[in-house]
Amino acid sequence: MAEQDLFGDVPAPAARPREARKTRPQAAPPQHTWFFALRPAIADAARLDAFAESLLASHGVTGKRVGVERLHITLELVGHDSEASVVEAACRAADLLRFPSIDARFDAAVTFSAPSGPFVLLGGDGLNGVRELRTELGCALAEQGFTPSRSYEPHMTLCYDPRNRVERIAIDPIGFQIAEFALVKSHIGLSRHEVLRTWQLTG
Repeated sequence: MAEQDLFGDVPAPAARPREARKTRPQAAPPQHTWFFALRPAIADAARLDAFAESLLASHGVTGKRVGVERLHITLELVGHDSEASVVEAACRAADLLRFPSIDARFDAAVTFSAPSGPFVLLGGDGLNGVRELRTELGCALAEQGFTPSRSYEPHMTLCYDPRNRVERIAIDPIGFQIAEFALVKSHIGLSRHEVLRTWQLTG
């Protein structure tokens, strides 16, 4: 129906539809993560995996195990979906390191507080060599423009179980000798670690 106004019958203007609110597109989750890590040799990894099976069973931890080929101690994160120039800078930092081979020894286990419930091996003085190597690597990365985290707790994740959590416990010491460190590319969601480069620890 036409609307009456002072100038005669003029149709009322059509109502404008409300403009939809503009929402920022959500960032896609990362597909890959690059990090430096210490990886046990094949025989040591098998021994650690067998130890983990017994330890997890004795404490009722039944979540998703970390595959024997992916057991590691993280040294430092390089980045997520990093550009080639970033990875190259990280490699330049690693090239500068001169560090002797070290022993890593774990003497405790605990479930970290993260929602995924990572059950990990920890160590005191038995991981001091790892801490020192990580400090050296962090300094070298800082010179290449990286910002390493100030806090660091060396550990090896065995399993993810958010339901069956374990307070810190003492365990029979177990460890392995470390003669190299590696740059690893993790394919997120695929349970796959790709070793891109390794550096020998020779002093």
